[in-house]
Formats: sequence, structure tokens, C-alpha cells
Amino acid sequence: MPYLERLGVRLFYADYSPAPGARSPLDVLLVHGMWGAAEGWIYQIPALRARHRTVAVDLRGHGRSGSPPGGYDVGDHAEDLAALIRHAGLAPAVVLAHSMGCSVASVLAARHPDLVRALVMIDPDYAGDAGDREWMARVADDLEGPDADEIAQGLISDRFHVPATPGHLRAWHLLEVLARPAWVRARTFRHSAFGPNSVRFRPQAEPVLRRRRQPVLAFHRHAARAQVERMCLSHDYSQVVLRPHAGHFIHQELPDDVNDSLMRWLSGLPR
Repeated sequence: MPYLERLGVRLFYADYSPAPGARSPLDVLLVHGMWGAAEGWIYQIPALRARHRTVAVDLRGHGRSGSPPGGYDVGDHAEDLAALIRHAGLAPAVVLAHSMGCSVASVLAARHPDLVRALVMIDPDYAGDAGDREWMARVADDLEGPDADEIAQGLISDRFHVPATPGHLRAWHLLEVLARPAWVRARTFRHSAFGPNSVRFRPQAEPVLRRRRQPVLAFHRHAARAQVERMCLSHDYSQVVLRPHAGHFIHQELPDDVNDSLMRWLSGLPR
């Protein structure tokens, strides 16, 4: 599998060609969320690669990519993706992202509109309530302390899982957290929430989200977040899907539902 070297950091990506005979394939880039990796898209890759070129990346500090001492701001990740899109010849790409990856993809789309054809957002972490700053600051501090593993796993269990989340997904997510060095987890969390280019909270997010001129398909589980999304959309083909009973990993908990909506939406995407 190939790597891109950027500013001394090796970025891993898996590149899947479309199936032979695929008509009018798109170039799709998959971007995982905080503490995740490319394999988080295992339920989407088979459906996508049957019709489209599909590239799944490990962000810096995640999966098989390098873990430099710095560069974990959302803007840094966005510039990594811009370099990858150019390097792999994906422009303009459909960017399918989850959680923190949605913030990265949105900053990318706002900064580099020529590189992004469309966005698909899975339970984005952007535009949250500014009142969350206090508890998130406490978590950021705790992730740098002696109980970092327990804090990180507790965050996943308490805020990302719901009663309907299958046991195998719960186990996977909790093990995945431990696969990241504690210092990487801490820096990723702090910078995604409080970095200079963070869009985690609504006051900072809205100006960036409104600069996205591309079509957006967004899956949300919270009605309030879905409403903010609708207010920030600019393209007529954009669509917001609400799945209130799912956990944070909607694409893994409801793969058939997400894939059906995704493939149908992509088939009608304006060219």
C-alpha cells in the first residue's frame, strides 16, 4: 500500500480502483474520525469500489501513518489531505468523513474548493454547543494524566455508544483507542477542540461551514446539530439525514442504510 511523504510525515493510504466496466466513476476519499483509522470504512469500501475509485487515508498520528510531535490542528490535517488529493490525482474528490474527519474535510473544502467535488458527513463533530467547552477542557487535561486510557475509553462508551450499539462494535472501538499512544490521543483531542483552526464549537464553525459551496450529504443523530447543518448549506443538492437512535458510528451501526443513501446520492451528484 502506498504512502505520501509530507513535511517529514509518512501518510498511509489504501487506493482501490473501480471495478472493471464502472461507468463515470468518481474519486472518493475516506477520512476517519479521532482515534480511528482507515479500516473504520470496511462497511463502505466494498460498495464504493464497485463503482468508484476509493482511497482511504490514515490521518497523521493514526493507524499506519507517522506520529510527529506536532501538527494535530484541524488545519494541519486539512493540508495533509490537500497534498494527498494532488499527489494521488483525486481532484476534485468526493470526501466522505466521520466525526473529527468532518471538521477536517470542511476546512479542506472551504480552503481548497477546487479539490473537493462534494462532501459526505457522518455525525460531524463540528458546530457543537459552546457550553461544552468546560467539560471538554477537563477531558483534555485528564487525557494527559495517569488515567488516560480509562478516560479515553470512558469517553467512547459514555458519549459515542448507545444501547443499540452492537457488542462487537463496542469492543472494536475500545480496543482501537488503546492502539493510539496516549500522547497522540491527548494532542489530537485538545487540538481538535481548541486548536487555532478548530470548528468544534458553533461560533467558530458557522463561518467555515457557510464557505462550503459543494453539495453536502450529512448524517446526524442530534436534531439540533442537523438544524445547524441545514442553516449552513449553500448547494441545492445538499441533503441532511437524521438517525436519532444510532450511536456516533452511524456508518458502522447502520451500514446498509448509510450505503443505500450514499450510493443513491452519489448517482445523482451534479457533474
